[in-house]
Amino acid sequence: MRSLATVMTSVMTSLFLAASLTACSSFSSVLPAKDPNPPKELQAIQATANIQTVWKVSTGSSDKAYVRIYPYVDETAVIVAGGGSASAWDKRKGTALWKTPISEEITGGVNGGEGLVFVGTSEGSAIALDRQTGKIRWIEHLNSEVLAVSAASKGRVVFRTGDGQLTGLSTQTGEIIWQQIRPSPELSLRGAGAPLIVGSAVIAGFDNGTVTAFDLEAGTGLWEAILSVPRGRNDLDKITDVDGRIKQVGSALFAASYNGQIAGIRLQDGALGWAQPYSSYAGVDADANGLYSTDVEGNVWKIHPQTGAPIWKMDDLQRRTPTAPTLMSDYIVVGDYAGYLHWINTRNGQTVARLQSDTAGYTVPPMSDGRVVYTFGKSGVLAAHALQ
Repeated sequence: MRSLATVMTSVMTSLFLAASLTACSSFSSVLPAKDPNPPKELQAIQATANIQTVWKVSTGSSDKAYVRIYPYVDETAVIVAGGGSASAWDKRKGTALWKTPISEEITGGVNGGEGLVFVGTSEGSAIALDRQTGKIRWIEHLNSEVLAVSAASKGRVVFRTGDGQLTGLSTQTGEIIWQQIRPSPELSLRGAGAPLIVGSAVIAGFDNGTVTAFDLEAGTGLWEAILSVPRGRNDLDKITDVDGRIKQVGSALFAASYNGQIAGIRLQDGALGWAQPYSSYAGVDADANGLYSTDVEGNVWKIHPQTGAPIWKMDDLQRRTPTAPTLMSDYIVVGDYAGYLHWINTRNGQTVARLQSDTAGYTVPPMSDGRVVYTFGKSGVLAAHALQ
């Protein structure tokens, strides 16, 4: 027979072990679970292109993770925005030109034209700034949060808001000239691509899976192309947004949707020249030699622009949430979630250069003016990179 002391010792030991196991279980439950599909690790590359960072500045315009603010590049400056300010930077030197405080959180833009720069806010304010001085020229209040803004052309600028509405305003006064709406489904991705002005039309993608063209001056509907329709049993499968960058090349328009298709669209009437199953929220870039896009899995594709046939696929950036590609000479440039920029040869899909610029990562594609690309990261780092 065991003594009382022995029994008590055994009981206390059991209680201690049980408590320890419970504590370990509770502690492990608050630790993040290991990602079963982590971002693909980058492999070493043999750099065959020489990329130089010309300048790099911290603009002070950082964004929340879900906000996508595009830099605007013109002949002499790069204009960025985020948080509660917009600022302009000399294109060649990276020196500050002006900075304007905005009293509301900026959630859409930046775009420009006709001597103005445009941004939009979470409170639905459409704002025009003087391009040279940054002074606020006008403010117009819209019905919902601003997600994207077009360039200015022919006295019009077009704002896209979170309720699925497209609003054409006078560039000179901010007066609302026309409005069109395409109701959003109950569940959609957050964000929108910038409306694209082509001649006398403005073209935009919507959360209902359509790409639609409107008369720029009056807002009259011209045509509509369907890239995606809800399908599948769960809610995620039914998301159909056309949120990424769309691109015009000659008489063709290229666009991609989430859970839908990538397509070549005839600008004249919106007819689909070709369409292939595809899913992307980032969008495309294109020229006469190729259509380039990143899909939801992080693959980078080159597609024949006339037939839709794949030319090559690069899988090095899987699960790294790459941005839409941006053409730069014989390369495309892509940013990723960890702040790396990748230069990829358009002929064969091989990575020829890589550098890290903003460790907070990229959610919007680089902007190019030919031999220089300008990148704007989530922490507000703006940089210019040149191909040597």
